[in-house]
Formats: sequence, C-alpha cells, structure tokens
Amino acid sequence: MDSVPLEKLGSFCKALRDSELRTLALLGCPMKVRKSPHFFQLEVFVCGHIETEVPADARISCKLIFKCPRFYPRDAPDVHIRSKNNFPDHLVSAIFTEFERIRHLYRGSQHIIPMVTSALHMIEREDQKPNRMTMSQEICRP
Repeated sequence: MDSVPLEKLGSFCKALRDSELRTLALLGCPMKVRKSPHFFQLEVFVCGHIETEVPADARISCKLIFKCPRFYPRDAPDVHIRSKNNFPDHLVSAIFTEFERIRHLYRGSQHIIPMVTSALHMIEREDQKPNRMTMSQEICRP
C-alpha cells in the first residue's frame, strides 16, 4: 500500500460511506445496512417517485444490493439487482451497462449515490413510457 497508514485510510473510507448513507436517506430510498470487519453490504429499495396514473403495485421497482469491500470507495462494490417487480429484461442490462460506466468514471470515489440515482432515473423513464402506462391501466380495470 502507499504511504497512507491503514487506520487513516479506513477512517477516511468510513467517513465517505457514512456521507453516502446520509445522502441516500435524504433521497428517500429505504435501505438496510449489514456490516462486518471485511465488508459492508447495503440493500437499497429503488422505486420511481414520479406521480403517474400507474398504480403503486404496477410500478417498476427493485432492490439494489451493494457488497462493498473494506476500503470502499477506494475499491468498487459488487452490485446485484434483486426483488424485481414489473422489471423488464432490457432494463437490467441497461442498468448494468450504466453501472460499469460509473465504475470507471468514479474510480476511487463514491459509487453508490451515482448508481442509485442512475437506476432511479432509468426506472422512472421506463415507468413513463406511454405503452407501459396504457398496459398497466388495462390490467387494473375491473
């Protein structure tokens, strides 16, 4: 490792992680944190916030699982998409493509906030597609 002592690096990384967690809370994304000495895992529930005619149970949502190494954000997290609701297949690949771009763009910096906001934006755009709104209205008719 460089000349930076591990304690200082660990303290710096923890401060950045805590800052990201506070920002996620401000975004209104429900989350769950699991910590261990070697990594921390963050589960973030992502669902579009835009008011639409689409009923809440017909909206696109998912849970993003970030498994972050001990020295995150210096080292990038592993990311998985779980608990998908009304989630089109093409959106999974589009989100992972965007995540890969973010990994390279934000190398050594915070990854979770840009990944969550990108996923949120992509989900909201997908929810706003006219054919999706029409389809969900037909499903919800009595």
